[in-house]
Amino acid sequence: MKPWLKILVGLFIGVIIGLSLNQWGGISTGFGRTTSYFLSLVGKAFIDLLKMLVGLIVFSSLVVGMCHIHDPKKLGRIGIRTLLFYATSTILAIGIGLLVVYLIQPGKGLLLTPADLTSKEPLRLLDFIFSLVPSNPFASFSEGNILQIIVFAILFAFAIILCGKHGKPVLNFIESLSEVMHRLTQIVMKFAPYGVCALIANTIAMIGSHAIVRLFWAVVCIFLACILQVSVVFALAIRRLAKLTVMPFFKGMKDAIVVAFTTSSSSATLPVSIECATNHLGISSDIAGFVLSLGSTVNMNGTAIGQAVLSIFIAQAYGIEINLVAILILTFTTLISAVGTAGIPGSGLVMLSIVLSAMGLPLEGIALVAGIDRFRDMFGTVVNILGDAVAAVYVGKKEGQIDEEQYQHVTWTT
Repeated sequence: MKPWLKILVGLFIGVIIGLSLNQWGGISTGFGRTTSYFLSLVGKAFIDLLKMLVGLIVFSSLVVGMCHIHDPKKLGRIGIRTLLFYATSTILAIGIGLLVVYLIQPGKGLLLTPADLTSKEPLRLLDFIFSLVPSNPFASFSEGNILQIIVFAILFAFAIILCGKHGKPVLNFIESLSEVMHRLTQIVMKFAPYGVCALIANTIAMIGSHAIVRLFWAVVCIFLACILQVSVVFALAIRRLAKLTVMPFFKGMKDAIVVAFTTSSSSATLPVSIECATNHLGISSDIAGFVLSLGSTVNMNGTAIGQAVLSIFIAQAYGIEINLVAILILTFTTLISAVGTAGIPGSGLVMLSIVLSAMGLPLEGIALVAGIDRFRDMFGTVVNILGDAVAAVYVGKKEGQIDEEQYQHVTWTT
């Protein structure tokens, strides 16, 4: 059975257990209290395992990703143009996700109580900026300060790059560390069905079936935001920036869309995306290979939408106010952590835990959304690969490396 299917089964069993406990008096009875306590311990163990991964995952993935992107030939005109397009489209994706989730407010009314009731004074913008500077990176790791870890990783990667061949041994070690952390993530995710089952059962035992309806609306938010990103942002980019008609693009990318939706993997879809871009859309193989390969690593428009929607959904569920600084933290963390997303198996829940940690939101909120992560992945992966392809069309047009006649005459049967 596939891992995502096991998580869905765990969610389903957890819902049944939770509804049963709620029907029998919730946690007010002796049996209910004992069961709830046991479930809370299992759920906490799973959350702690995720916390264990986050620091080293972020550090190793970000350092390796940045060092691999650094290539004098790639960081020329085409590379800078591509990265600027990716950054802009990702920020717009986050903005659309936030707009939709604030309009629909799927988590409002759940009234959950976080396990950690310690109140934190909200950071002011200036405080937030200077709080990014790590005075002791080891302390940042031990305290789980994700933003400081990200800053340290960026500076560390630049130092490795500047050291040239002398930095190679360090990079090789961190590459090995990254592989080990990815394998450790696979091991931890084997416990996900049990952790999700325990956490969702405990939650529903306290609040009943109300959470299931709210989860449906969270999925609706993600779907609507993805539709807006594709139909507005991508369509305008093709029409206004590349000066091309929109419909041939979707005709040419239909095969990649189907593969992305069914596999939920940008990396697995990459060969199909390159084939569609070159053979259907008329983009040169050099541009398609570079832009799409880079995009499968650093461009995560759909993932950004999912992180934005689910983070605010969890904040609404726990009644936590999100200020401007928290929104900036969300944007910054999602944008930077996208560099390491593609290489992380089971990345959805792990990356969400990174964003929640940075925003100071309760990690136990992951239990609420774990069951719908597959839907987020399906919609999000389609948006991810389409965003990469739009960038390839845009760069190809600017560089004069797209066959416009081939692009315009692509058909649904191509």
